Amino acid sequence: MNQAGTLNTGYVDLLRMAIPISMGTMLQFFVLLTDNFFLARLSEEAINGAGNAGLVYITLEMIAVGSSAALQIVIARRIGEGRREDALRTFRSGLLLHGIIGVLLTSVAFLLNSGLVNSAIANPSIRAVFTDFFAIRLLGFIPFTSLLAFNALYTGIAKTWPILAIGICSAAVNMVLDAAWVEGWWGVDAIGAIGAAWASICAELTGFIIALLVTLRIMPEAFRPWNILSWDDLKAWWKLAFPLVGQFLTTVFTWTAFFFFVEKVGSMELKVSHVTRNFFMLAFIVTQGMQQTTRTYVSGLLGAGRLADLNQTLRRIFVITFLGIILFCHGYILYPSKLAALFFTDATGQAAMIKTLHVLFIVVCTYAFTGVMLSTIQGSGKTKVAFRIELVAVTIYMIAAATITLIWPQPIWIIWRVELVYFLSIGFGSWLYLRKGTWCLESQPI
Repeated sequence: MNQAGTLNTGYVDLLRMAIPISMGTMLQFFVLLTDNFFLARLSEEAINGAGNAGLVYITLEMIAVGSSAALQIVIARRIGEGRREDALRTFRSGLLLHGIIGVLLTSVAFLLNSGLVNSAIANPSIRAVFTDFFAIRLLGFIPFTSLLAFNALYTGIAKTWPILAIGICSAAVNMVLDAAWVEGWWGVDAIGAIGAAWASICAELTGFIIALLVTLRIMPEAFRPWNILSWDDLKAWWKLAFPLVGQFLTTVFTWTAFFFFVEKVGSMELKVSHVTRNFFMLAFIVTQGMQQTTRTYVSGLLGAGRLADLNQTLRRIFVITFLGIILFCHGYILYPSKLAALFFTDATGQAAMIKTLHVLFIVVCTYAFTGVMLSTIQGSGKTKVAFRIELVAVTIYMIAAATITLIWPQPIWIIWRVELVYFLSIGFGSWLYLRKGTWCLESQPI
């Protein structure tokens, strides 16, 4: 976006927005990798219990992620329409709402950890780690949920370098505290798996504080005057946000359920799946940046009435996304044995990991295209359409996942093929809607 607030659509301009988001996601990947590195050195129960707790945490957090995606879309649309003050008023309203959501999520998580979720874990050792870890981890909902409102502001105005700065500081805090509290580096008394939970909370709190300070420094008008949207505008925003919340919550809930299904198959299979999730994050580094860029550009270009620029911009986004996936994920087929050896010392575990990585490569290449297609629908304001596509895809996914884990257990590399089923379903549903070509002419007013 140039000084006049106009979206530029060249490859460099797209990368200028996407790279800081992707770099921030990359830092989170290294944080997750660091967590799993130290937890795996403790025990298999530690990495599996903490991993399941992390999945439940991010599942609940999808409520705020969906809300922040709607916040981003509305801010981008207002900027495209030349209504900057309305965009900032939207941010202020979103920040307040996200604080409330954070409090509610903390309360819900506390109730879930009292028995409903942990009782679903069959292994008592894994269940014990899960309960203790999640009791601490849930304290991060308030700062992290509030931080997402700042991320929505910066992605909505296509100024994403603060997201990278926040990510660098948060990741540094998390990695250092992981080493100190999980394993006792530098003479610190180790506290085991719960040290990783405390490290994550400190990192999220650091990110929120830095986001607040940076925004006060470079964009003080974001807080002044402190006025928020009218009740009617808030209802219109929530009408846009609700399908996104439902979509993201459904997506991650089903993925969380998938890991609980895999736990019934075996402990080794669950460990392979948690490690595979880490490698999936490499693809997510690319797609997170490009999908958020897609939503901002589609919403902004529609708001500015620049329909002629949409198709070319989307083609460029597809090219960048696919090349990014190849750059980050080529090791899954070129040197999978080296990657597997980082996490497994036994031959059985390594063999299972290698075969699963082969499947994962096909999955992420598919994701490169289908994720952008669905984000295009979201950015146009058609969040209900996107939600319906998601519901159909996850229904197919859950039936397939339950069949090959609970009813007819298969090797883990076969089980992971359900991810390909999911992304192909997303792609087919998105294609059916986008192929009409009328989506950009009848975009949802927001």
